[in-house]
Amino acid sequence: MRVGVLLTMGFFEAEAAVVLDAMRILKENGAEVKAFTLAKSRHGLEGAAGSSWTARYALSARPQLDVLVVPGGKGLVRAARDLQTELWLEEVWPELKGVFLGGNGAVFLGELGRAPQLVAAHPAYAPEVGRYAKVGHETAYAVGKVTTTAGYLFLLGAVLDHLQASGYEIAPVLDQMALAFD
Repeated sequence: MRVGVLLTMGFFEAEAAVVLDAMRILKENGAEVKAFTLAKSRHGLEGAAGSSWTARYALSARPQLDVLVVPGGKGLVRAARDLQTELWLEEVWPELKGVFLGGNGAVFLGELGRAPQLVAAHPAYAPEVGRYAKVGHETAYAVGKVTTTAGYLFLLGAVLDHLQASGYEIAPVLDQMALAFD
């Protein structure tokens, strides 16, 4: 399974890092997963906490994806309004088996007209997300291939649920990260 984590200006580093680390653990335990970061270009992007990341792949040169993870962030509207990003998503959308959105990630799909009607969001970002869809009270909602979450560990939990449903053994991640999801 190929998992791409989309970086946008002001992305939430904690949401991106925890998913990437979980994929590392799975791979180290024999799972056939490949995780990588991608962005509009390979220029450095500053995360919300101030760290600078450079994506492994630019959108124009990225490998094929099975799963797209969009961490929450401050630059999601701007990223969605970028024509190159919009065209890229249009191209890859039919082949994606899952799209997982962080704390305010529904803003990204909402700006592109692809957000489900009912979404999850981190409470701090509910008003912003509410401009695009109805924000429910659950920590995650799955509608078709799109799963919106309240972010952070809820994002990781949704991605792990998808992997488990796809036949991957997620116990090594839970054990190593000392996590327990209901």
